[in-house]
Amino acid sequence: MTALTCPFCNTAFDLPSLIGRVVCPRCGEAIPAKMLPAKAGPAITAAERQGPSETAPGRLGLRPVTLFGILLLVGSLVGLGLWYSSTSQKPDSAGSGSKAPPATRPPNALPGLLRLPPETQIALALQPAPLIQYAERVGLSPEAMLAELGLPVGLVSGLKNAGIPPESIDHLVLGVSLSESPLPRLSMALFLREPIAGERHFREAVKFRQNADKPGRAKVDLPGIPLPMEMLTVDATTYLFSSDERSLDGMAKPKENADFLKLGLRESIRKVDPASFAWVATDNLAWADLPTLKLLAPLIQQPDLPKRLKGIRAIALGLTLRPELAAQGSVRFADPKAAGEFETRAKPKLAETKIAMGGDEEWVSLTMPGESFANGIPAILGLFEK
Repeated sequence: MTALTCPFCNTAFDLPSLIGRVVCPRCGEAIPAKMLPAKAGPAITAAERQGPSETAPGRLGLRPVTLFGILLLVGSLVGLGLWYSSTSQKPDSAGSGSKAPPATRPPNALPGLLRLPPETQIALALQPAPLIQYAERVGLSPEAMLAELGLPVGLVSGLKNAGIPPESIDHLVLGVSLSESPLPRLSMALFLREPIAGERHFREAVKFRQNADKPGRAKVDLPGIPLPMEMLTVDATTYLFSSDERSLDGMAKPKENADFLKLGLRESIRKVDPASFAWVATDNLAWADLPTLKLLAPLIQQPDLPKRLKGIRAIALGLTLRPELAAQGSVRFADPKAAGEFETRAKPKLAETKIAMGGDEEWVSLTMPGESFANGIPAILGLFEK
């Protein structure tokens, strides 16, 4: 038998020796041929043999690094498995016509942001509606599109299996706090467009264990989240989760504005493009010196992570559709001099890409159209290699 992990729900299972179309036994998604072992997968078509330089029109053309590659330098340190790199490429079955995606709310307008604990150091948000429409246009399922972009496919696919499809999610906001603990503290606010259709199925899927001492609260195992979480049901369309009971107590009542968050995180959020349907922002910290990071780096197979983060204080990254896919990121360095040195080093290496670069004191901004992801992302990641 050959072991394989489903890219959509992270379920591990054995492949039979003779296979054709492989379907995950848990989530039912078909596994792309390019993700199968060479001897086990079906015959490779001419389209699948295309290399990165032969990407057909309408394809994303992503490489084995994700769109959130820069944020992976910080985001991956929590070890959540929320970002999955995919090399699959899909044809644009809907043609090249563009349709304006659904409007997105800017970061500070998301109700979920006002539910995060004050100690949050990393914030991630996703509004699926624009992504779903774009996925339909380029001929991908929402889950496959998440995998292509390096977004939380395991979590979203798991919620789908629990009876919460992406179409029913208004937005979700995830917060991470590292502090001095060897394990991160995780919190999430999930806002739905409509109540869960099968409440009983949902409870079974997340292994719902009612908290007898606190009405409306229960222990749950969220898909894609490796830590046990406590859930608070606010109403039929609002659910709060946290790995720390005390944090959940504070999340129960929403704040009036985002001023309660750490100053560095608020400054990073302001750097995120307001039209971003998915974004990540971090607090202003000496990340390379965090004890938690040093402990987690080898566990998540990123032993050089502290070195890569040396001198970096904050990162903000957003994905937009206007109506085409684009990424806008900002990196905060320790001081303007370090930012200037990075710009000097980056300019010749990015000269042949369509990446626009600018600077503002200790911040360096990078803007990249979707057509440049295949070559641009590896080029940017290479700038952070030590």
